[in-house]
Amino acid sequence: MRRDVQAAVLLLLGSLLLRLTLGGSYVYFVKVSMKPILLVTAAVLIALAGWNLWQAWRNSESHDDGHGHGAVPRVAWLLVLPVLVVFLVSPRPLGAYTAARQLATAPVVAEPAELLPLPAGDPVDVPIADYITRAIWGQGQTLEDRSIRLTGLVTPDPDGGWWVTRLGLACCAADALSFRARVLDAEPLPANTWVEVTGRWVPGDSGNAAIPLIEADDVSRIPEPSNPYE
Repeated sequence: MRRDVQAAVLLLLGSLLLRLTLGGSYVYFVKVSMKPILLVTAAVLIALAGWNLWQAWRNSESHDDGHGHGAVPRVAWLLVLPVLVVFLVSPRPLGAYTAARQLATAPVVAEPAELLPLPAGDPVDVPIADYITRAIWGQGQTLEDRSIRLTGLVTPDPDGGWWVTRLGLACCAADALSFRARVLDAEPLPANTWVEVTGRWVPGDSGNAAIPLIEADDVSRIPEPSNPYE
């Protein structure tokens, strides 16, 4: 591939990565902690693009023999299509469609006794993954007689009702895990609606695939958070 084409591809990739990182959309694909690595990578790509452009300018006259060797293969431009798509189409995070098609997983803890008490004051905000741990493995001991507030998106249950759901990333969107709790006594809502569910824990099933229950006292719609993942 010609140096000028290489430079164009590298510049597009570096600019896209810089745009996603500085604009905050990178959290839709990877964990927040990877921001410094992405910025360094973007800088390296843009620097390499500049180097290739400089080399192409230096050698622009010495490689033209009149036989068309300087032409850019059309297939080479296909490399930039995915980059242009992301530039033109605003990226979106994973949502209810993905969450509904994954097995719910209860994070395992060594012993329920190791779970710390919830902070004072009701309602108390609890991440859904933490709520699952306390409800399933802690058997609800740290949740009893407390008003809990869960924040997540609405995922319809094929058997009726809906779950309040949050996706968690171990590294990137490809390894996302679904954390959910079944909401009782709540009006139906459209999929992907972001809500705050305030309610109380009620006993349910146990085991690694169990989905805990929360009896809703109040359900409020909220804007999508800047980081949709836990």
